[in-house]
Amino acid sequence: MGPVSWTYPAEIFPMRVRAKAVSVSTAVCWLFNFALAWAVPPGLSTIAYKTYFIFGTFNFAAFIHIFFCFPETAGRTLEEIEDVFAQGHVFTAWKVKRNVGKKTLQDVVGEHDTDSHDHDLKEKV
Repeated sequence: MGPVSWTYPAEIFPMRVRAKAVSVSTAVCWLFNFALAWAVPPGLSTIAYKTYFIFGTFNFAAFIHIFFCFPETAGRTLEEIEDVFAQGHVFTAWKVKRNVGKKTLQDVVGEHDTDSHDHDLKEKV
């Protein structure tokens, strides 16, 4: 779970808030690492092997959370990921199809033509 807190935020947040969101997620990661470093030694000395049941419970809860809420980002551009989240799959990440957000060449060319046409209209006004 450790690397997820470093990589996933950089992939899922839109450009306008990405820097702040990644910095907050990094701070939270360091805060939880500090809490673990502070709490594990007394836990191991007091309840011994049962400490691992606590970790197992948290890992199981994290698995459930990731399964339901984190769509796969591999092979997708940042813009495609924004489209995935724009569809609103909040608790149904496994239902996100691999083609969501994918654009054909015609789609990209059409967007470019629309953008340049809008830009030309703004210049004339």
